[in-house]
Amino acid sequence: MTSSNSHQGMPFNTAAADVRSSIMSVLASWAGLIAEERGVAAPQRQVVGLARFLHENIPWLSVHSAAHDLIEELTTLTRLARRASDSRSVRVIPVGTCVRAGCTGRLHAVVKVVPGTQAKPSEIRCSADRAHWWACSEWAALSTRMQTLRDHRRTWYSVADIEVLWKIPSGSIYRLASQYQWRRRKVSGRVFYHAEDLHSALGS
Repeated sequence: MTSSNSHQGMPFNTAAADVRSSIMSVLASWAGLIAEERGVAAPQRQVVGLARFLHENIPWLSVHSAAHDLIEELTTLTRLARRASDSRSVRVIPVGTCVRAGCTGRLHAVVKVVPGTQAKPSEIRCSADRAHWWACSEWAALSTRMQTLRDHRRTWYSVADIEVLWKIPSGSIYRLASQYQWRRRKVSGRVFYHAEDLHSALGS
């Protein structure tokens, strides 16, 4: 069995996946209604088969009391599907690792492009948990949180790094390093201290 790598690294279109799930749910619901009221077997839960089944039952559906609801649902899904599949109006851009504790998901910004305006992320979503998402107004705070986590995952920190991240004057840094016996190393004349010792003494 072989597989193509041509799509590896491509961003996942979460908006399209959501619409596809909604289409499947709506088609299956109406197919179930037809099967129950007409006493026939419902097709397998697969988009093409469900759509064909509904198409074959259009004459019966057209005089059903809920026909108007079906038309409204299908019209809405058609509009959402076109919007999600339009590569000119939607971009899904990888952002980084989810910042929620214990989550291994990846974050993606769903960017909507309005002609004549600058592209902006409408929301940021996690690939592992649908409850992990941020509105575009929360992007600045999320970006800061992601940068902090990236910094804190490092092994060594320079004096300048410690000043910024922990807001400690350089003079105090050297004093604390001596007091707590932080592990140190020199690279090109610059002193670096071990992250584990820093977190132990100063916290995260």
